[in-house]
Amino acid sequence: MIHWIWLTGGVVLCALEALAPGMFLLWLGVAALATGLVMSLAPLDFAWSLLVFCGFAVISVVIGRKFYGSRDQESDKPFLNRPADALIGQTYVLDQPIVNGEGRVKVRDSLWRVTGPDLPAGARVKVTGVADASLLQVEAVQA
Repeated sequence: MIHWIWLTGGVVLCALEALAPGMFLLWLGVAALATGLVMSLAPLDFAWSLLVFCGFAVISVVIGRKFYGSRDQESDKPFLNRPADALIGQTYVLDQPIVNGEGRVKVRDSLWRVTGPDLPAGARVKVTGVADASLLQVEAVQA
C-alpha cells in the first residue's frame, strides 16, 4: 500500500507545479511517481523507498535541468539591470567638483554621484568602477 502514497504524492507535486511554476516540483513529482511504480513492482520498507526516491529525484532534476533548465543566453541588453556597469570606461565632465572624495557627473539626462580624487567642476574624468549601484569610481583624465 505504500506505493499508493508515492503515486499520490507524485501527482500532487506535479499539480503544485501549476501553482508554483519554476520547473522544480515537476521533477520531484516525476521522482515520486517513479518511486511509486518501483514500489508497486518490488515492495520495500519506507526507509528503502526514501532512498529510491532520493536517487530518482537527483536523476530527474539533472535530466530536467539539462533539457529545460536555465540557459545562459546572450542578451541584447546586457546592462539592463546594472546600468552603472555600462558606464565603466566612459569619459565624462564633472558637473559638480569632487570635494572630500565626492562629487557629481552628468550622464545624458541624469546626475551620478562619483568618488575619486578632488577635482574642480568641468574636469574630465574616466569611470573606473562602481562602488555601489549609484556611486561611480572615477579618475582624472590627463589633457
